[in-house]
Parts: sequence; structure tokens; C-alpha cells
Amino acid sequence: MKSNALLFLVVMLSFLPLLSCNKSPVKGCDSTCEIHGTCDYATGKCDCNSGYEGTNCEIETRARFVGNYAVKQDSSGTIKTYNCIISSGTGNPYSISIAALNNASFQATVSAGNSITISDFNPEFIEIRGSGNLSGNVISLNITFKPNFNPAYTLNFTLTKQQ
Repeated sequence: MKSNALLFLVVMLSFLPLLSCNKSPVKGCDSTCEIHGTCDYATGKCDCNSGYEGTNCEIETRARFVGNYAVKQDSSGTIKTYNCIISSGTGNPYSISIAALNNASFQATVSAGNSITISDFNPEFIEIRGSGNLSGNVISLNITFKPNFNPAYTLNFTLTKQQ
């Protein structure tokens, strides 16, 4: 009987290190993560769904690009200035619509970083392709336009967001 009790005590003591390990505490998120993210309990921060950012995942990625812009268009040394509008596109939260740029309107896609990709077809042009980058309140774009029945041409644009 003593040996059974001693054996039981030894077995129980052997499990003690497993029961006393330090577990890292579970962290809660300081924010609600809105409806476009989930709380990462290990870090206490929100993991945002694709197309959303911000502390609470409350900002659509494209929101940084949306607004009214003053445009400087460079065509082989000839500079034109005018205004254009960038608005939220249809569908996913990366889609934007660019209106009145080189007398054309088209769709583009923004990234979680600051880049823009343009690959669109519309009635005015057979093809519009290009790319650009947002830095602060300025978007730089390089776009190739392929008009109906005419040769393609490339233009450089600097768009400055109006406050």
C-alpha cells in the first residue's frame, strides 16, 4: 500500500512541470476591428481583411486615392493643366474610377501599398494601360493610350490632390 501511494505521488509530481508552464497572456484588441477585420489575440492588433486598413480596419485602401486633383499632363514637353476626379470604383475595395484624365474616363486598381495599375478598355480608346504611385497627396502616372485606328501614345501625369 505504501509503495502504491509512493508511486502515485511520484507520478503526480512528474506532471507538475507541465501544469506550471508560463503561458503568454491572451491580449484583446483595443479596438473593435470594425466589420472588416479580426482581432489577433497574440498581438492585440487587428488583422484587416483584404482591401481595408487602419487601426480598426475602418478605412478602404482606395480611400487614400479618392478626391479632386489638379493635373499636370506632360506630352513631349507640352504641358497641359486641368482637373480630374478620382472616385471609388465598383466592386472590390481596390477599384477606383478616374474621370476626365486626357479626356478619358477609366477604371484602375490600387494596392495596399501606394501603387496604381491601369488596364482598361473603353469606347473612346481600344486600350489604356499604365501604372503610377501615390506619395503624400501627389500621384505620378505613366499611361499608354491606344485610340481607335491610331498609333498608341504615352503620357506622363502629375496629379496633386486639392484640399
